[in-house]
Amino acid sequence: MLRAMTIMLTIAVAASFSPAIALGGDPIQFSLTGGAGAAGDSFTSSALLDNSGGGDLQGWSFGVCSDPADLTVDAANSGADTETVKGGSPPDFNQISTFADGATQGLVICFTGCAVVGDTSGFEMLTIDYTIAGSADADICYCNTLGTPPTATVAVVGGASIPPTTTCGLVDVINPNQLSASSGTAVLGDAATTTVNFNNVNYPAIDAVQINLGYDNTIVSPASVDADFAFETFLVQDFSGNGGEIVVGGLADITAPLDGQIPSGAATDLFTVTWNTDGEGTSAMTFPQTAGSPAQDLLFVAGQSNVETPTLIDGSLTVVNFNQFLRADCNNDGTVNIADGVYGINYLFQGGPDPVCDDACDSNDDGSIDAADMIYIFNYRFLEGPAPLAPFPAADLDPTAGDGLGCDGDADDI
Repeated sequence: MLRAMTIMLTIAVAASFSPAIALGGDPIQFSLTGGAGAAGDSFTSSALLDNSGGGDLQGWSFGVCSDPADLTVDAANSGADTETVKGGSPPDFNQISTFADGATQGLVICFTGCAVVGDTSGFEMLTIDYTIAGSADADICYCNTLGTPPTATVAVVGGASIPPTTTCGLVDVINPNQLSASSGTAVLGDAATTTVNFNNVNYPAIDAVQINLGYDNTIVSPASVDADFAFETFLVQDFSGNGGEIVVGGLADITAPLDGQIPSGAATDLFTVTWNTDGEGTSAMTFPQTAGSPAQDLLFVAGQSNVETPTLIDGSLTVVNFNQFLRADCNNDGTVNIADGVYGINYLFQGGPDPVCDDACDSNDDGSIDAADMIYIFNYRFLEGPAPLAPFPAADLDPTAGDGLGCDGDADDI
């Protein structure tokens, strides 16, 4: 009580040094910065002042409120600009208090009117340190309810208490529990897979899931959906229409003693989709909130309750029209030896047959086939020269696709 009265009286005394100025609230703005993180992470919010033609501020008071279920207030301190507001020195009066649900500041710059804050932008009045306590996004807002009596959110200009325009800070709380789809690359016409994984960091063990997986049906089509986790019941909606959605439901354990749940504190592969690759391009693997017919929501169940949807991490599958090959295997027999160099020389200088895979003969990967590639092979085999560049020593896709040297009629074989 005495603290709050002291703040109000002190600001009123300071305001008496100048004649009153009638102002609206818009020229003076109080804003708050937000933060981001998962439960247990810490961040600092700054209470900022913008003054554009609102007059000379002699002081201010305000409360900043938050929900203790979402955020824990750890500390509150003077802002960097507040510490030098009186001609490079701290203000004459600066009362800061913290509460479970926020913090307050009451400030008089100079008892004798020797310093004021005129037009300014981003003036840091106060900082508040928080720890994220909840799992949902949260707000930090100016308020008039903290303290006894409550601290008002006002700026003092020439004897008048001016209610500023206020802007809340937003806290983006990242759920540490994650549902993710794997990413990969496949060759057009080959089978490919996507695995869906659930990383259960701090949820209880999960009894049941409903999961929707979206995909681009012009690039891939599902061939099969198979459970990786030992669900007691695993159901998949008919996907034969290739509608761009896969809808699955799984009951982890419905038989006593109910000890086969999806575990807490572990990452678990739930199911894998095997794809036909039908077109070139990249298909995002997403988790739509609702999909299927009948429609099914994305859902995780623990006991008798739904838990909050975990953080969703999309995957992707890129389908390319390139063939795999072994670099320097010029004669396409699956090995790299002297015969590959001889094959290349015959092709270049003696009218020998064309290589099946031009890219394989480009031993030094410079985008052309010439004598240097055959010398490269001989140096590697007999003079301890460098090994052929990737893909080597096993066949794989060309990491430098697009150089015009293709393989056995693929998209780069021009």
